[in-house]
Amino acid sequence: MNQLILDLSPPPAPAFDTFIAERNREVIAALTAAAPPAERFVHLWGEGGSGKSHLLNAWVEHAHALGRAAIYLDARSERLPDFVREASAVAVDHVDDLDPDDQITLFSVFNALKESGGRLLTAGRLPPAQLALRPDLATRLASGLVLEVKPLSDSDKLTALRRHAGARQLNVPDEVFRYLLTHWRRDLSSLTSMLDTLDRYSLALQRPVTVPLVKNILQSRLLQD
Repeated sequence: MNQLILDLSPPPAPAFDTFIAERNREVIAALTAAAPPAERFVHLWGEGGSGKSHLLNAWVEHAHALGRAAIYLDARSERLPDFVREASAVAVDHVDDLDPDDQITLFSVFNALKESGGRLLTAGRLPPAQLALRPDLATRLASGLVLEVKPLSDSDKLTALRRHAGARQLNVPDEVFRYLLTHWRRDLSSLTSMLDTLDRYSLALQRPVTVPLVKNILQSRLLQD
């Protein structure tokens, strides 16, 4: 079955309208505000799987739509490049994982954006004051708007999964969604990634998405792990 995983239909780009915002309306309002008194420096914090990465990517897509030069960077998997200073909107994910040199770079980026009128969006597991960062960088990040991204309820996750499947034009029975919620990883990123995998298997095998198909795929994944 592993040979059948083909990249047949790429997932849609993250967007604010695909984020379940019932408990995070203040966050969405802050990130989509375009004019003064909009906050130019925002830090999002919350537990893993609450949707912070989705929001950062959606914010970058939103900036592109407004004609801004924006960039998303993940401190967990990449270094901060020098050219980041040329962007007018910068999103830095997982600031908890910035190494000492990248902390210096982000401090410089913050000051450059403040001088140029640009915007910075960061995200981590905790508020800036509680992160293991250089004190001067933590102080800069804490000087802007600090917002908690509240985790989704199971009902919210079901809604998000239905939206994700609809965006991919994938017909998924509710029993499949519920099976995933009880037998797969609980964070939304893992759940939507599994939906993408189901989409690829369904297309390759010319089979509908059913609970037996999900069981086969999950068993295959568990054997790999």
